Amino acid sequence: MHKIIIPFIIISLAFGGYVCAAEETRTADRNNDGKPDTWIIYDGKGSRTTQVDLNFDGKPDMYSYYQNGQRVKLEVDVNYDGKLDQVNEYMDNKLVRMQKDSNKDGKLELIFDRTDFYSSQKKHTEYYKTYPQTLGDSKTLPEK
Repeated sequence: MHKIIIPFIIISLAFGGYVCAAEETRTADRNNDGKPDTWIIYDGKGSRTTQVDLNFDGKPDMYSYYQNGQRVKLEVDVNYDGKLDQVNEYMDNKLVRMQKDSNKDGKLELIFDRTDFYSSQKKHTEYYKTYPQTLGDSKTLPEK
């Protein structure tokens, strides 16, 4: 019986340590009032979320989402009412979509959306990265 239980306990402890180490939260106190106003959350899978309390009321007002070191989304409560006033989306660190509550009705209006353009450009770039053709291997035009 002990031959079965001991390995199970060792595996459980090892896996439990891995799960605890997978997610990590760091905080910072930018105004030195003794309370955190910045939270950085790492999920252990390449994603990071940064939450910032811009007006130092103890609640986050700005959320930045990162995947593999690149920002993919930014959400901001500009007027500190607890509702998002602006949402920006990024591809390859380029702003491709912006939504903003410009008339203060509580609804986000689409300001611009270039996701289709950047998605097709990315697919086009990936095609050439997948099938590279060097100049030495290219066909030459026939001489006249």
